[in-house]
Amino acid sequence: MPSNSQHKILQILMPLLALGIALPTYAREDLSNWKLPAIPVPKDNPQSAAKAALGKQLAFDVRLSMNDSMSCVSCHLPATGGAGPTPRAFGHGGELGRWAPSWDNSGYYTSLFWDGRAASLEEQTGALPGHMGPVTAPGEMGATMDEVIVKLNAVPAYKKQFNSVFGSDATPEAVAKAIAAFERTLVARKAPFQSYVSGNSKAISDSAKRGFELFRGKAMCTTCHVPPALTDNLFHNIGTPQVGPLKEDLGRYEVTRDEADKGRFRTPGLYNSASFAFFMHDGAFSKMSQVIEHYNIGGNPQDKNQDPLIMPLKLTGNEKKDLAAFLETLTDKSLNQISDPDLP
Repeated sequence: MPSNSQHKILQILMPLLALGIALPTYAREDLSNWKLPAIPVPKDNPQSAAKAALGKQLAFDVRLSMNDSMSCVSCHLPATGGAGPTPRAFGHGGELGRWAPSWDNSGYYTSLFWDGRAASLEEQTGALPGHMGPVTAPGEMGATMDEVIVKLNAVPAYKKQFNSVFGSDATPEAVAKAIAAFERTLVARKAPFQSYVSGNSKAISDSAKRGFELFRGKAMCTTCHVPPALTDNLFHNIGTPQVGPLKEDLGRYEVTRDEADKGRFRTPGLYNSASFAFFMHDGAFSKMSQVIEHYNIGGNPQDKNQDPLIMPLKLTGNEKKDLAAFLETLTDKSLNQISDPDLP
């Protein structure tokens, strides 16, 4: 915090600011709360490079599915921001009801899936007993862990890796921990906006800077997309149109059975969202401009469960463009370019 003497200097310098002359470093806004912090790591699954490398292999390996037909990357495509390349995910049950959300920055979430039914990345995999997730969900990858473990331990290189990392052959718990460790490496630290909040004023355009002001001001985005990970880790009904094979998706209600939770879904983070092929829990929109306009008109006031915080924003055309320019600065291109690992 500036000292009393610095405050006096600021009073003198404010007219210079109006003329566009830069203020001293200490006088600039402190944006440190927007910096992405270290990813939380559970005590029973410490990170290691070898474990994350093994998890990456598993995430790209079709042998974790029934009939060796799909992998985690089938629905979490790096090139589309780590999210689904189709409006709704496809699995052994055909088209599912929800769009596959991004795995980028997923280590910051306090619950997983659109309805928050998993408490950790480990649970989310579906590899752990008693936790249904993509690997074992019949309509998704459709495998059984007994089958997966037999296949993995039949591969000498995998068997060697599991023993090196976990001290034993492959187990359901080890598979879950390895995949989760890989996902915790998917942090958008190289996004231009992260450079900007770290002090590089030239990292983003003037349009994006105006968009940032709108994001935390008139556009009311930080009501739910709070820093640093741009999610409040809560659930909201934002009036998203219901599209896809489901006539109705009750969202968080399916977990809590609380009437107030009908149509509520977890607030997603926004990093790499400019790379998404689709948006919203059901892939209702295919363009960022559609998302911005949805919020601009106030969602769907006819939805009795819509969050009262959703209201018309009255953004101008130029303001919408500036807001989109800001969202572009959240893209860490390195996460969009993750290459396939060599599989044993």
